[in-house]
Amino acid sequence: MKYAAIAGGVVVAVIGTLIGVAHFSTNPQKWVAKRYSTVGYHRYHSPKPPSLVAAEITRKFRPIDRLTDSAGTYLQYSKWVVGVLPSGAGSDITVDGPSDGYNRYASHVGGHWQRPGSSGWGRHGGASFRGGGSGSGK
Repeated sequence: MKYAAIAGGVVVAVIGTLIGVAHFSTNPQKWVAKRYSTVGYHRYHSPKPPSLVAAEITRKFRPIDRLTDSAGTYLQYSKWVVGVLPSGAGSDITVDGPSDGYNRYASHVGGHWQRPGSSGWGRHGGASFRGGGSGSGK
């Protein structure tokens, strides 16, 4: 009986760890926060150039889409928008939810990305479920 309780506890601990690792590994905001210097709410800085920072992030998290223009690089994820912008010799990095990120960078991504739905973007960058409303689904 004692061994069964210990085995059960070990199984629960392992499952909890796997869930935690899976969540961390799919959340660019937490990874960016651990890797780069925090300068504000969901704002970070790196002494590395934007191209290198964007490459580091995309190696760890494959974006749905990536846009680069003269102002920066924008990475689209289902629940996040990561902006990597030049700042002196380094980079400023922002991590926003879909709507805030889209609105922040609309002048750069608006002609290419769809406006996100209520739950962000789907796997291919299309707006997710936008909600119902009167007469929805009829």
